[in-house]
Amino acid sequence: MKITVYFNPKDVKPTVIQNATVVLADVLRASTTIPVYFYHGAEGVAFCPEPGTAKRMFEKQKRGEGLLAGERDWEKIPGFHLGGSPLDSSREKVKGRVVCFSTPSPLKILKNAKYVILGSFVNLSEVYDSCLRGKRDVVIVSAGGPEDSAFAGMLVDFLQSTLGSNPIVLAESAKDAIALYKPWQGRILELLKESPEGKELIQKGFAKDLDFASKLNRISAVPYLKDDLFLREDTPKPKKFLDDAKAKAASAAQKGKSIKVTVPLFPKNPEHPVPGMEKTGKKGAHGRDDKKAEDKKTEDKKGAEKEKKAEKAPASKKPETKGAPVKPKKVSVPKPMFSKKTVATPVVKMIKKVK
Repeated sequence: MKITVYFNPKDVKPTVIQNATVVLADVLRASTTIPVYFYHGAEGVAFCPEPGTAKRMFEKQKRGEGLLAGERDWEKIPGFHLGGSPLDSSREKVKGRVVCFSTPSPLKILKNAKYVILGSFVNLSEVYDSCLRGKRDVVIVSAGGPEDSAFAGMLVDFLQSTLGSNPIVLAESAKDAIALYKPWQGRILELLKESPEGKELIQKGFAKDLDFASKLNRISAVPYLKDDLFLREDTPKPKKFLDDAKAKAASAAQKGKSIKVTVPLFPKNPEHPVPGMEKTGKKGAHGRDDKKAEDKKTEDKKGAEKEKKAEKAPASKKPETKGAPVKPKKVSVPKPMFSKKTVATPVVKMIKKVK
């Protein structure tokens, strides 16, 4: 894999991009704002160089299925639904719609490219994965700002650290991009504030946009170009065991089959006994031993606490008596079982007189 960087779209050579994955970087604003549209559920985004082109594209859409977006001098174009700020859109506004985005673009120069995607700091990791999946040469085209060159250098730095079967070859321009990025490593927000376009945005009241655009890996969406329309790239998701198990359980439940749970509900640990055993009345030898051990621990603990209290408590003093005799304590005598003394009745033998 060979990586090449163009710092000006006019310098792009058609033969270089013919069989390559081209990453177009326009951090302020297009390549940051358009991924946000797809994050909010947009159906597609059309790059329109002029407002008139955007209006004609909008008129081709069915009612309620299109949106107009764009700005001039950092202000929303009159009559358009959205401006150019990534914070201007929301899921309620763009979900399921085609956004006709008016912005100057070098797409005509990139028409010979094999695969064109939009990249910025907010979707850096997704762009990185897309470049590796393509298994083609990578060409990064900067829109011309210092922030775009810094993004190109960061992406090249990430790609060159990849360990794979295909070696990574850097063109001289890619090495220059890394050199431009390194001084700003960890200081992307400062770079945006110092760039000419960033200063203009701050003066127009869009300082929050710079903070948003400087965040790495904020959006999990990669727009790719297909027939003059940007669509969202379908990224493969790794299969998870739990998802497969849930799917099997759901299908079994729909078919009316019983689901057998093989995973123990509670760990086999004496410190975490299985609840509900007392109610059933079935206790094994282990249960009785654990019960005795717990009772013994409780008694030992109580005894230790009593000894500590006895050591801390002061010795009790006997009350001093001033010559007065101490009355003995009354001892309670148990009451007799019978109120009167009982005497056994003597046995009287009846002798019958004999005549």
